[in-house]
Order: sequence, then structure tokens, then C-alpha cells
Amino acid sequence: MSFIAQIDDQMEQIIRLVHVDRAQGLKALQRLAEQGDRSAIDFLGRYLSEEEETTDLALPWLRKADEFASPDAAWNLAMIARGRGSVDEMRHWIDRAADLGEEDAAAIRENNYDVDAFLASLSE
Repeated sequence: MSFIAQIDDQMEQIIRLVHVDRAQGLKALQRLAEQGDRSAIDFLGRYLSEEEETTDLALPWLRKADEFASPDAAWNLAMIARGRGSVDEMRHWIDRAADLGEEDAAAIRENNYDVDAFLASLSE
């Protein structure tokens, strides 16, 4: 069964903080993630993967989120691998994300892993 991050009042406040003061919001997420909060682990990995300079910091959190079947974590790991030119690793993570129900990953897998064509279709 796939993991779906939960947004309670505390998480909602932290997510808002990330958008207002990214550094403070990420610190708050990391504190919760270090306590084992699965939603915080998932969100922290995703937010850190948004910027190239924090991608390496995202990897352990995304892998941890993948351990509890986060399709979003697997998808982000696929896109990081793609950005680094690791086609085999990208395909592995696309398969994992698709198997967990990530719809974009499933569409890409069905289209022979052509990420560029899929992304181009989104902008049409």
C-alpha cells in the first residue's frame, strides 16, 4: 500500500512557513523528520529536491520515505537520477513510483520511459 503524507494543523503551519521562510520551514520539517514523522520525512525530501543545491541533502530523506512506500519520493528520486544522466536508475525509480500508483510515472513507463515527450505534452 502506498504512503500518503498527512497534513495536520502542525504540518500545515510548517508548509506555510516553508513558503514564507524556506530555511526556517525546512528546519522545522527536519526536526519532525528526525523524530520519525513519516509525513515530515516525505515533505522534507520533496522540498529539498526542488533546488539543485540541496538535492544531495534530499537523497537520504527520499530514500527513507521510499522505505514506507511514498510514490512522491520514488518519483523525485527518478527525476534526480534523470538530471544526473543515470538512465538505469531513473527507470528503476520510475518503475517503483508507477508501481506505487504515481500516475505520471505510469504514463512515462507506458511511453517507453520518454520523459521529455511526457513533459512536453504537459505544456501543450
